[in-house]
Order: sequence, then structure tokens, then C-alpha cells
Amino acid sequence: MDVRTYRKPAAWNAFLEENDGPVYGSWEWGDAVETYGHDRYYLAVEADGEIVGALPLVHIESFVFGSKLVSPPYAARGSVVVDEAASSAVTSLLVDHARSLADELAVDFVSLRGKDLDDIDPFEKRTRFVTHRVDLSGGTERVWENVQESRRRQIEQAADDPTLEYTVGRSLSELREYYDLHLQSMRGHGTPAHSFEFFRTLWELTEAGPGDVHLGMIRRNGSPINAILDLSLGGTTYQWGVVNDYEYRELNGGSWLLWKSLERAAEAGYETYEMGRTREGSGVYMFKKSFGGSKTWYDDYHYFPDGDASLPDPEDDKYEPVKRVWKKLPLPVTRTVGPFVRKDISL
Repeated sequence: MDVRTYRKPAAWNAFLEENDGPVYGSWEWGDAVETYGHDRYYLAVEADGEIVGALPLVHIESFVFGSKLVSPPYAARGSVVVDEAASSAVTSLLVDHARSLADELAVDFVSLRGKDLDDIDPFEKRTRFVTHRVDLSGGTERVWENVQESRRRQIEQAADDPTLEYTVGRSLSELREYYDLHLQSMRGHGTPAHSFEFFRTLWELTEAGPGDVHLGMIRRNGSPINAILDLSLGGTTYQWGVVNDYEYRELNGGSWLLWKSLERAAEAGYETYEMGRTREGSGVYMFKKSFGGSKTWYDDYHYFPDGDASLPDPEDDKYEPVKRVWKKLPLPVTRTVGPFVRKDISL
């Protein structure tokens, strides 16, 4: 067996799809990340000419935020994907190669996100985030029954509101509407926004690749007030880009929108809906919990070439002054400046 940097998009995607690899490890996700100028190292182990293991890595180097190898950047989970019949040696080969690459690039740390890899010294296992996974195999009726009653009432309230409409975005102009709401929503959190080019690349390439991309929106009198981007691969739909206009929070459009995403994924034949990473006990955690999914911890593995380093934490109090300033910036400024900052934040 041999580890090498892989350069065959179709074969890479086929392997991930066949082995329940996350959509964030797909070739298209890497293409979107490369719009920021980051270097991609998609490592694969081959046996008899076939992929038996894969590890997508991206090198992010920043004067402000340091240097790191991440699998994956900007998303919940990636890490090692192996064929069911492959031995543990395949995982060891990939992880050892990642460690050697980290030493060569002199990064501050390596992050392999979201998968239990047992003990892989010298990587450290840290469990900081959790997701909720909704079983869709029983169909929409079963999914609906598992939603908390109070949440079902909110969904029905929003669905009965004549000022609200659920729509599915299928055009680039609708993606631009989504992006405008993304800018507004991220500013409200005090967080820099991604570039529109990142979204457009992901949109166009994922549409042409495996799985699919789904843009759902709740409109109030024609204008979007809630929106969501779901990405799917294999048997799983992944919730990724949720944005909201919090002025209309009391209309419960966000509850209706998440239900429509669950309904759509179930009707499309996907087996699981994964809601992304949150911190246990947070408001977002409680919202997602109300939709009846099973709580699942994400296991993250980190390698620190120099012994230790601080991991990025968006909840750190040191960022509060910056967040307060960001919330006051005009949207045209956040549109221009935001992506230059966001591209170097791996979370």
C-alpha cells in the first residue's frame, strides 16, 4: 500500500460516496476552499490500483491566526475515510503521513474533525462539540412524530401564516438572495462572512457532482427571512449554512424551514439528516434537540508539532470587543472585508 496526493476527482468522490464519507471531504468542497488560495492535500491509500483510504487536508496559513492543517475547514466533520474491508494499517498510514506533512510545513497544529479514530499517538483526542442526527428511514410521518410537540405547534403556526412562503432556490439569483441574508445574519453574530465566490463555486460544482445541494428559504411578503443550505452525499444530508433575519424570530420561520429540510431529505431517500456541530446546552443545541435527533459527539484529533498550541474557540472572551465592532459595520464593508478575515478562520 502506498500513500500519495490524489488528483482524480471522480474516483475520489466515488470512494467517499461508497464509504459514507462526509460531503465536506468531497472534491467540490476542496475546490470551493481553494478559491481562498489555500493548498489542498487530498491523501489516498491505494491497494491494487483502488482507493482503500482517504484523508482530505487543507493547509491554512495566516499571519493573524497561525498555520494549520485541517480536515475539513469551515465544516463539522471530515477526517479519515476507509473501506470497510481495510485494515487499521490504512488509517495509520494516512495519519502518519499527515503528521509528516505537518512537520514539513511547520504548522501549529493538525485537526482531524468529527470521527473516532481510537488511539493514534501522538494525536490528542478532544471532544468539544456535539451534533444531532435524525433517522429518516421511517419516512416523514415518523420524523414528524419525533419532533417535540411545542416545536410542531410553531411549525404549524408558521405554515399557516399567509405572509410566509416556503420556496426552493434553483438559480444563481436566488443564491445571491441567500448571500445577502448570510451577510446580514453573520454581522448579527459579529462574525465575518464567506465570499460569494465560495458559495457560487460550491453551488455550481456540487450541482454537477455527486449528491446534491439544496437551498430552502422562508419568504415574508416575497423577501427571504430564513434560509438554509443542505449538502448531501451517500445516505446523509448535512445541514450547513443556516441564516436568519432575527427581526422576525417570533414568526417561527426557522422552525418551519428546518422541518421542510427534514421532509425534503426523507422524501429524497436519504437515511440520515445531520445538523452540524454545536456546544451542548447552547440555545442552538436546544433548538436542534427539539427535532428528535439522537445526540452524537464529534471526536476531534489534534497533533501539535511543538508540543501544544491553543485551538481556535469562537466563544473566547477575547473576541468580544471585535464582535461588538463588527456588528456595527455597514454591510458593504462586511461584504468586502469579511472574506479576507473568514478565509483564515478554520472553524
